[in-house]
Amino acid sequence: MLGYLTQSLAKVKDFVGKDFGVGPMRSRHWRWLILMTALLQSCLGATFAANQVLASPRPKLPLTGTLIFHRYSSYKAWNATLWSLDLKSGHLAQVGTTWKKVISPINAQVDSSGKLMTFMASTAGLSAPEWDVFTSRWDGKQWLEPLNLTGPNGKRDEDPKFSPDGGQIIYKEDGVLTLMTNSGAKKKYLTKGEPESSMPFFRAGGEEILFERAGDILLWKKGATRVMKPGKGVSSYYPIGADDKRFLYTRTQSSRHDWIYWGYYDGSASQPLFFNSDSWDSSDPYPYQDGKKFIFLVSGDYSILKGGYNLMVADLAKAKNYNIDDLYGKVNSDLEELGPSWTKFSYN
Repeated sequence: MLGYLTQSLAKVKDFVGKDFGVGPMRSRHWRWLILMTALLQSCLGATFAANQVLASPRPKLPLTGTLIFHRYSSYKAWNATLWSLDLKSGHLAQVGTTWKKVISPINAQVDSSGKLMTFMASTAGLSAPEWDVFTSRWDGKQWLEPLNLTGPNGKRDEDPKFSPDGGQIIYKEDGVLTLMTNSGAKKKYLTKGEPESSMPFFRAGGEEILFERAGDILLWKKGATRVMKPGKGVSSYYPIGADDKRFLYTRTQSSRHDWIYWGYYDGSASQPLFFNSDSWDSSDPYPYQDGKKFIFLVSGDYSILKGGYNLMVADLAKAKNYNIDDLYGKVNSDLEELGPSWTKFSYN
């Protein structure tokens, strides 16, 4: 293409030196030639720039382990699929392509052993799908057919997350924080009789639980709760623990767009992340390791011409936010990519 445009430009320039007569005819020819020359030069410049971009190597970040996420057309469409991205090799694969008993798995997390994954989904074949908590075990080659730990029971069982040792799962059952073993036994209701509680996540020590209630982030410990100090904005949701001092959460602003903050267990003021914008949403954060160097998130940044929400990687030291496609090729799609979570294990 570049060679063809170069030859065309040379021919136009050669024609410029020829005699096209006099008067209006000559003037029209000159105007036409000048326009064509400018157009071809513009094409050459754009093609050269595109070739330079294509020739440029992808940026590389020192990331290992696996990123798990889901994608769907909408929350109510019941068409979600789970995906696994190996952060060292860049291998992208759909999780559970052989599963028969579940539909629309979302919000997955892998336990500390790397052998058990939990997520919310619905049993397949129901006349009206309903959210339940499932687990799937890694057999060394694939994630096995999931087990339904909570139903079908006619309730909304959502937002499962493992304890730090992997032995327990905390989730929301019809707005009540509920604790059970990773096999579904020994259920314990933590907030029964209290206002709706959702999106639980264990603090690093395993004795305290972050959760959302009425637009605030709270911390539960032995039956008592306290409100975490919020940053600027209207309401908070989606708390994710990073280490024993900090957690990530999403907070909606007066602009109606979502920002991501660092929250602090000691009551220090929350800190907004560098990439926040009042022109689009940033949400669903998840730390890489302890979150000191990188975090994953989803963004509605309209410069990414894919689905409404796309996966990003934030380099905290360099204050640079990467479209994950720039690092690994075609990962984001025309659907919504959401719910990223990281594990140190690889499943290639």
